[in-house]
Amino acid sequence: MSVASIEDGYDFRVLVLDDTWVVRIPRRPACAEALAVEAQLLPALAPALPVRVPEFVYAAEVAVYPLIDGAPLVDEEENVREFLLALHAFDVGDLPVPRPDWLETYAAQCDEFRRLIVPLLDGDERDRAETLFADVETLAGFEPVLTHSDLGPEHLLCRDGALVGVIDWGDARVGDPAIDYSWLLNAPFPHWDVDDELRRRAQFYHRLAPWFEAHYGVFTSRSASVERGLAGIRTRL
Repeated sequence: MSVASIEDGYDFRVLVLDDTWVVRIPRRPACAEALAVEAQLLPALAPALPVRVPEFVYAAEVAVYPLIDGAPLVDEEENVREFLLALHAFDVGDLPVPRPDWLETYAAQCDEFRRLIVPLLDGDERDRAETLFADVETLAGFEPVLTHSDLGPEHLLCRDGALVGVIDWGDARVGDPAIDYSWLLNAPFPHWDVDDELRRRAQFYHRLAPWFEAHYGVFTSRSASVERGLAGIRTRL
């Protein structure tokens, strides 16, 4: 049996067995709780989407599911907007999906960045960081929907020019749909015709994204993650 280990995930260690099976192992108790939510959400959500999601055959202390064959999205557009529309139209009903207070959550997150990451920046960068954090108060006026909340290229799997699968649903929650557009509008598809306010909020989440990597690096004492996060922060401030 061949075993490939993927160690760079924030919340899960991932093993790929014989290029056929995926095993996701939570790194912390909170990640195990998120895995339990995925195990209930994904079977209900799968029929509503035009792409595949993980189909757990086992989900307890770890999750096991068949590998979804695909490569990270580069510029493939087919199925992407259809996926977003279907996801954001899904009614979570009484499924145990987190429904955080959005403003409170992001204000607290920025306070954490202010405490641990801002001291690593130069003076003028700190001023620009405060300007960015102030925009948290504008994250309002949207209709809350189910969001994946971590739609980077590595979670969007493509084959033959189309999106075929979406993985790693540990951050799924009810919140601002703009968060699912943050990378897509600011990297492969800036030409998409979307509401100006959604684009503005997506830009905020995109600018905030490298702060999470820097914070993760500080939290786990991984200097490479801190440096990558700081480089991204400086590019987007």
